[in-house]
Amino acid sequence: MKKTIIAIIIIIALVIISAYVLKNNKERMKEKTELAKVANATIPVQIAVTKREALGGSFTATGSFSPFRQVIVSTEAAGKFVNISVDEGRFVQQGQLLARMEYESLEADVKSATANLKKLETDKERYVNLVKTGGVTQAQLDEINLNYINGEARLINARERLKDTYLTAPFAGYVNKRFIENGQYIASAKEAFEIVDLTKMKMVVNVTEDQVLRVNQARQIKVSADVYPDVNYEARVKFVGATADVNLNFPVELQITNVKDKPLRGGMFGRATFELPAAETSLVIPRASLLGSIENAQVYVVSGDSVMLRAIIIGRLFSNNVEVLDGIKEGEKVVISGQINLTEGAKVTILNEN
Repeated sequence: MKKTIIAIIIIIALVIISAYVLKNNKERMKEKTELAKVANATIPVQIAVTKREALGGSFTATGSFSPFRQVIVSTEAAGKFVNISVDEGRFVQQGQLLARMEYESLEADVKSATANLKKLETDKERYVNLVKTGGVTQAQLDEINLNYINGEARLINARERLKDTYLTAPFAGYVNKRFIENGQYIASAKEAFEIVDLTKMKMVVNVTEDQVLRVNQARQIKVSADVYPDVNYEARVKFVGATADVNLNFPVELQITNVKDKPLRGGMFGRATFELPAAETSLVIPRASLLGSIENAQVYVVSGDSVMLRAIIIGRLFSNNVEVLDGIKEGEKVVISGQINLTEGAKVTILNEN
């Protein structure tokens, strides 16, 4: 019995001690929670101070290269090819013969038309003299003149049909494709060769509505290809689009002088960097500070120990900075990191302030 009483007393003592320990732990946890609330009352952010800069610099646009001139040489007449002078990959000069179609019968037509016209010319001269002496009537002379005109037309037509049997290069370049074979009969207006001029290349890039206004102000345009990253090609603006696409981008066509030992080819990917002259100073902020869309841009501005959400109007866009036209002043602090945790009026701690 005595042992039972002692055991009960021990159990009661343990319960009292456990309750005391739990109470103390609860108080300590409460104190830590309150301290954490105080410590986390501010949100850590990084800021940048707005400043004015001379915005010249550059902007870069991307695109792919294509031949400056690329033409399909087609047949003018139907016929069978009897001589193909060039193969794919061959360099040809302007006017060089590419292929020849059957021509013997057409040459005979030219000879016949030439002889007929010479006879009509002789008859015409004789009738002109005879009409003066009354040997023939004016009506007879008029008929001879008409025959002579028809004879001229026949000769011109025969020469043109003979000329159509020759396929020649429209300009100096490479035979990129050949669509015909010797002995093949082909109809008129059918593809025979593709000729490309690689001495110059072109590249179409898309630029923003702000950049398109400054394209022609570029002091220099540097073009590079991914396959030749260390080579800069000479380029100039050939064409600027008058209208934008659905994304408000404008096409700009560049003409590029190819480099003989580092030749560009159609389909290669490249970049064009437009070097701009320095302009008047403008207010700029880091792109990292922007919230919302370009049309409805906002930034968090630090005032004292809290932040305010401010709507701004932006101008030109650069690689890391943005020009601000309205909504913020020089010297103000904008949040560039930590915006995701902010709300209007939130208290902040600036991590990168000296």
